[in-house]
Amino acid sequence: MLSPLYKLFGFILSWLYYVIGNYGLVIIFFTLALNALLIPMRLKAQRSTIRQQFLQPAMNDIRRHYAKDPQKQQQVLTQFMKDNGVSMGSGCLTSLIPLIIIWPIWRIIRAPLQYVGQVSVENITKIAEFLAGKGLLSEAAIKTAAQNDLPIINTLTNNASALAESVNQGWLRPDQLVNTSFLGMDLGRVPSYNPADWFGPNWRIELPLLILPLLTIITMILNMRFARLNVLRPAPSKAEIERAKNNPAKAGQATVDPSEKTMKYMQWFMPILMIFTVFTMPSAMGLYWVMSNVIFILQSVISYQMYIKPARVLLAGGAEADEPAPQSATKEDKETGKGSKSKKRGKGR
Repeated sequence: MLSPLYKLFGFILSWLYYVIGNYGLVIIFFTLALNALLIPMRLKAQRSTIRQQFLQPAMNDIRRHYAKDPQKQQQVLTQFMKDNGVSMGSGCLTSLIPLIIIWPIWRIIRAPLQYVGQVSVENITKIAEFLAGKGLLSEAAIKTAAQNDLPIINTLTNNASALAESVNQGWLRPDQLVNTSFLGMDLGRVPSYNPADWFGPNWRIELPLLILPLLTIITMILNMRFARLNVLRPAPSKAEIERAKNNPAKAGQATVDPSEKTMKYMQWFMPILMIFTVFTMPSAMGLYWVMSNVIFILQSVISYQMYIKPARVLLAGGAEADEPAPQSATKEDKETGKGSKSKKRGKGR
């Protein structure tokens, strides 16, 4: 089902690599461009979510009014949200898009020779069999060559004679061999989570690879903190929900929006996914997560300035309007004032 995305992303990355010539910069530019294209849709969904939070009191009134008729309650809520331009599934959709996009990213990062270098699977298999025959590659690597060609890239990069023979056989061109080195890091290597590897004999290779996992965690924390800026109305606590259930007068007033639940789960699921993948996937995955988090932080700032601040101003104005306006004198005060004035006049006379 995702094969068209594999081909499309692979074609774009291949063209970028031909133009830029640096694998790390290609990943950065592709990530920024891809997420920048999605920002308008995400902002639209954010606006719908904020509008839904803004209308939450009115929606709670509907829930309370139709508390004994759930079917009617849902119908009225749906129509009310439709009339006010609020989409129930917008937040869920934008949360699921990163999960859909991530599959082609994973596939391409594990097979840059196929997708970025545009070497056919048939030729990759021939190269793998040739290298295995020379004792330079394991038999297991042949079976997974179509999904993971990084061992082939590493072997050809470190063995000039094997590369020359592969070129002479017509299996690939020299410019198709992707150079995964970037700022002293090999983006084709998987970072180790074992401290013994960080400070072992290969520390010059292993230690720099920790930079991207650390940056991923830092930007992830910042992303979650900035995302909290875009909450217009805090979700009711469990205690408030329980009190509302026990108090018929507050029935339906304290309810959790289903989209908020989905977004809350995604806020925890995505960080776990990031931490897992940065230590099980090539380092290029960490570079992708870092740049994605930077874009999400920027999106949160834009959303806050465009929607949250004006909405809070409106809410503050509405709260002031709901309060009784200060008056110089009430009816009783006026009558009292008149009486005191007449008394003074009488005394004067």
